[in-house]
Amino acid sequence: MSDAPNNLESILTSELSRADAVSIGRLLVRVWPKPGVTPEDRADIMQTDRGDATVPAGLESRSIVIRDGDKVIGHASAFVRTVGTTAGDMMISALGSVCTDPDYRGQRLGERLVREAWRWVDEGRVPFSLFQTSQRAKQFYDKFGCLLVENQIIDSTCDDPTRCPFKDDHIVRYPGSGREWPSGTIDLRGRGY
Repeated sequence: MSDAPNNLESILTSELSRADAVSIGRLLVRVWPKPGVTPEDRADIMQTDRGDATVPAGLESRSIVIRDGDKVIGHASAFVRTVGTTAGDMMISALGSVCTDPDYRGQRLGERLVREAWRWVDEGRVPFSLFQTSQRAKQFYDKFGCLLVENQIIDSTCDDPTRCPFKDDHIVRYPGSGREWPSGTIDLRGRGY
């Protein structure tokens, strides 16, 4: 294990090279192995913009990476999506694929990644980050004051719009307090992330 690397990069999805996407894919496959899923498969997803088609300048879809040399050892993706709420449309920051290489854990890399991914929220450019997480990782997000989202989450763009588009154990928001979270159903208007 190396000392904590200091080189955090924010790479726009539109500028993510195939080599970087595959390097991210290798990390994702190592952390979350799935039968038949290759680093190249993961790279294809990383090079796909999953956010809104048009966004304000500075809010473009991106991957945040930390490297040790040429090797990606930490990753998070961030993009904006306009979701439907009972109070009207709301632009949120999506957070996904947050992971660190197991050989580098304990160096606060995950904290650095999510802090950079949440910069849009902290700067007041979007009100919340909305994301899914596992039971095990929820403890990590609890340290930042994240709260569980109790709303029903749907995707009106899919065949079964009442089915929740997220797959993990918990749906979480950041920040957890200080801003008014809408009540009622949230329409993600796209796949979970």
